[in-house]
Amino acid sequence: MSTPGKPRTTLMEPIRRRGIYLLPNLLTTLALFAGFYAIVQGMNHDFERAAIAIFVAMVLDGLDGRVARLTRTQSAFGAEYDSLSDMVSFGAAPALVMYEWALRGMGRIGWIAAFVYCVGAALRLARFNTQLSVADKRWFNGLPSPAAAALVAGMIWVLNDYQVKGGEVKWYAAALTIYAGVTMVSNVRFYSGKDLNLRRAVPFWMTLVIVVALLLISIEPSHVLWGIMVAYGVSGYFGWFILRWRSEAKEKQYKDIRDAIDEGDVTALARMLHSTPPDTVVDGVGRSLLMVAVEESNLPAVELLLARGATPDFVDGRGTSALALAAEMGFQEAVEVLLAAGADPNVRDPSGMTALDLAEEHGSHDIVAALLRSGGRSGRELTPTAP
Repeated sequence: MSTPGKPRTTLMEPIRRRGIYLLPNLLTTLALFAGFYAIVQGMNHDFERAAIAIFVAMVLDGLDGRVARLTRTQSAFGAEYDSLSDMVSFGAAPALVMYEWALRGMGRIGWIAAFVYCVGAALRLARFNTQLSVADKRWFNGLPSPAAAALVAGMIWVLNDYQVKGGEVKWYAAALTIYAGVTMVSNVRFYSGKDLNLRRAVPFWMTLVIVVALLLISIEPSHVLWGIMVAYGVSGYFGWFILRWRSEAKEKQYKDIRDAIDEGDVTALARMLHSTPPDTVVDGVGRSLLMVAVEESNLPAVELLLARGATPDFVDGRGTSALALAAEMGFQEAVEVLLAAGADPNVRDPSGMTALDLAEEHGSHDIVAALLRSGGRSGRELTPTAP
């Protein structure tokens, strides 16, 4: 008999909880079976079924983790079991199926290419398991093994539709297999999509894109799925080249602006800052353009940068502010301009010193007076004392 106001428990509750706990592991087992089935069909030379089985394993692998999180049944056992399943489905199965389809006739080169893929998958999974707590969830470090498996299996599936024999494209198959294996252990970043919140409202166009994609997959599953995997498989390298290009462009931009400050060419500086926020241009140690202008004792550049929106309290990678640098240098005009722009005189550097401490240390009495008028205090006064 249940107590009033207390939830009633039944004999079915432990069974239900146990069933929920088994659900993600059941999905992992099905993914493992799909990988094993792919190997068997590859040995039987039924390559279309083998390729489809690898894609099925990829879908099941994507479901088991999400089901575990939704039902709050994550466990160390499940994580280890999932890794072992992934090694079979996305490591051994694609390598063996590709070997049977195209690489067997290449002799030593063929089995080496297959092994490069297999060991790449093993290393990728091991690295993923050791970086769970430190990795940025938005990005995969290296091509994820399910995507690599789909890249290899998709080639087999598509060309099998055209009755192309593996031996006819063996060199392309070997190159793709090695590419997938090497990319898995590379440091190239691939978008994970884990920051997407499916519970939030999405724009109408995104819904339309998803519907069109599903329609295309239903019409030509092999071509569309492989096309998506090829695009994803090269997206990391495109992203890397774009980031590198942007980094080089920013370095050149910083150098050009730095040269204008060094030469005192305020006109050129104003032209270059026309569409560039000053705080977005920094050097390798995080030093802003305002810091450079102070360091070069270029007061017109300091005034121009502040007028264009430079943050007066910007702190570089060493923990130094422009005001502290000006106080240390005895650059009184810059100190007064920075204070007028709203710079905080009580920002402390890593050693606990403020601009007032630095000015006193270097005997800059006028700067000390200006800082005191603006509420400047010594770092010792700002240090909290123990109760």
